[in-house]
Amino acid sequence: METRRALWLCRVMRTPEDTATDPDQLIRFGSIASVDLAAARCVVTLDDDSISPPVRWFEMRMGRTRTWSPPSKGEQVVLLCPAGEIGAAVALRGLISDAYPAPGNSLTEFLAAYEDGATITYDPTGHDLIINLPPAGKVTIIAPAGVSLESDLSVKGSISATGVIASDVGATGAFTTPTGQSVTVSGGIVDNIN
Repeated sequence: METRRALWLCRVMRTPEDTATDPDQLIRFGSIASVDLAAARCVVTLDDDSISPPVRWFEMRMGRTRTWSPPSKGEQVVLLCPAGEIGAAVALRGLISDAYPAPGNSLTEFLAAYEDGATITYDPTGHDLIINLPPAGKVTIIAPAGVSLESDLSVKGSISATGVIASDVGATGAFTTPTGQSVTVSGGIVDNIN
């Protein structure tokens, strides 16, 4: 019913000078030729080698919650062209292509792969979240109200803090003071200071 109403409105709004839209012009395939980040527009090379004007692309969200992941040069897209007008087109992304093949082949695993080799994967079957960064990668969390972690924590490497480190059951291990002294602690009790 809604489809019939939409078609009726299109007929009523059409002027005598309008010509019927060629269905082949409504949906076009192409690839990203260039991206204007400041304007959030992209230019698309169509399959017939013609070039689109700068057009918008689809983001995952663009309301009170917004995402930002600009298209890449060479990324394949589908142009949706209202009334066949390429100047009013929007680029629908996410097509698998030879230039950008699928980054995984799992049926259940979510995977986000980045151009520097970083990946974020979640396997709901094994309940395993993995963030894998390249050698120069780092993680920064800015949380003015604090970070709460409900889990055992295993760290391979050093831990530093600009504030007090507190424990309900007492620290255990070997520590170094700011003056270079070595301190051995067991259950919160200092065993030895060198």
